[in-house]
Amino acid sequence: MTTLLTAWPVGNFQVPLSDGYDTDQYEYVGYFFGKNLSLWPFPQLNLVNTQTFYPYGTNQVFLDWGFERDYWYGFCYRLFDGPGPYLQFYYVYSLVVTSVGTFLLLRSRFGLVKSAVAGLIVSIFNFYALWKFPIHMNVCVAHWTVLCMVATYRLLLDVVQKNPISLTYWLLCGWLHIQILGQELAYVAGYALMFTALTWPVLAVVLYRRFPVVSEWPTQLLRYIRNEFRQHKTSVATLLFLIGLSLWLYFPLTLQIALTAWQFNFDNVTTIPSWSHPLRLLLPHLPGLDSYAMPYQRWLRDTFESYAQGSPGLYLTLLGIFGWWQIRRNIALWLPIVLMLVLCLLYHPVLVPSLKLFPWFSFNRHGGRASLVYPILLCLLALPVQWPRQRIGKIVATFLLVLMCLEWYTSYSLRLDVPVNVVSAGVIRYCAVIRQQPGEAVLDWPFCTVGADGTGNKEGLCPNYDQLNAVFTFRRFYDKSGVGQYFGRLHPDQIQPFLRDGWPQLLTPGRNFTDQDWHFMDRFLRNNHFAGINLYLDLLPPQQIAGFYQRFGRPIAEAKFPAAGHVVFIPLRPKKEVF
Repeated sequence: MTTLLTAWPVGNFQVPLSDGYDTDQYEYVGYFFGKNLSLWPFPQLNLVNTQTFYPYGTNQVFLDWGFERDYWYGFCYRLFDGPGPYLQFYYVYSLVVTSVGTFLLLRSRFGLVKSAVAGLIVSIFNFYALWKFPIHMNVCVAHWTVLCMVATYRLLLDVVQKNPISLTYWLLCGWLHIQILGQELAYVAGYALMFTALTWPVLAVVLYRRFPVVSEWPTQLLRYIRNEFRQHKTSVATLLFLIGLSLWLYFPLTLQIALTAWQFNFDNVTTIPSWSHPLRLLLPHLPGLDSYAMPYQRWLRDTFESYAQGSPGLYLTLLGIFGWWQIRRNIALWLPIVLMLVLCLLYHPVLVPSLKLFPWFSFNRHGGRASLVYPILLCLLALPVQWPRQRIGKIVATFLLVLMCLEWYTSYSLRLDVPVNVVSAGVIRYCAVIRQQPGEAVLDWPFCTVGADGTGNKEGLCPNYDQLNAVFTFRRFYDKSGVGQYFGRLHPDQIQPFLRDGWPQLLTPGRNFTDQDWHFMDRFLRNNHFAGINLYLDLLPPQQIAGFYQRFGRPIAEAKFPAAGHVVFIPLRPKKEVF
């Protein structure tokens, strides 16, 4: 069922995703990852190169990494010799793993029906994540994070209720905590780590009360491990192998990215704070009342990024409250969940930087993205809810059931009306022509060098942000270096070569080049072995377009790029005598 419901909004499984905006970024990261990864003696990336910011070069550490997704795309890119619909299949895989895994983890504790509904809530009916595909695929893919949080909660439940816990389950929890390193670090994996960090102190207190003689712990632990290993040798050995494999695949890359990113000092860099009002938790997903139908942003004065931000569903918020009420006296079961929910709801990157208590959230600049885990937290609170026996209770329960079905239908049906954009045949043909040309790089003109934190934009290095911030990603189709690039975060030091050489002046919209400008452009292209120029006709004055044709020749291919509009490719031919 999950596979069908997931595949329906995805729609196209034939060609790569592309919309000219963030959707293209994640395929590009997978392309870059596959091109720059070495596996021996352990996985590591070539981060400093001239594949973008050509010919100056830069450190590529601030790409939107999701290592499992990138392994998947990079492997498929090599196996099938180029781009393909790899991320569509990866998304379906993610949702299926989320729903089925949640069901399996909860079934023995909460029964068939509750576990199945919980699996759907945290996967296909996680409204925020559903609407994030494909434009913010780094945020909507969260299967290991979800399973890690669910498994940690079940561990807490078993410890509190004094249920027997096998060594296999402990190892499974450990493996899931390594698997989350394969997902986006700042906005996905970090929430699972946060939940664990809040849960383990509670676990420690409960275990201490159960086993108060600390001096006996080593003996009891050794006896427990020995007995468990004898009974479950195969499963223990299998999980130990998976833990070792996951550590090898993800830990070196995580360490490399973290250590490299921390070398950049952003203390003096001002970022735009983005936050989500806590009252969004009460907003319903009903016709005429959903996030797009009502001007909630104007009333709440927060930063609205996408549908369902802060709003997991009114039915789920109410169920979470009722569930908490039923277990309110058992503080150990709800304390980590409620504490995490409060820290996420209150987060403001500047005024209330609650999430930055945890070091892995140091680059988290958007509080609304915690919406990804609200359905998980509220679902865990709601699991203890029992079907009432009294008449008034049955009426309330029936109301919540109807509300749930209405909210599921409203959000899912609205999502089906939003098309998932894919690359056109014309763009593929266009890029195939460029791929065949001799040369190291292609100049997008105008190009865009910018970070999501605003670096490069105010300096004049991306005058046409809405149209051009993703054009560099099309190099995944023609496999040549490029000059501009968009990063999730960009340090001012990284754009200094562009400022030194006067690119902001050349990129000024509507500018007609002087003879000096043309000489600079000619030297830049020829001295650095460019294959040619992608000329974006809709963004340039006619005189400048005519100047490119006069000095570099006529184009040999044309297409229409999403967002950027009409583009032609001019190959860099031998210098004309008249120039």
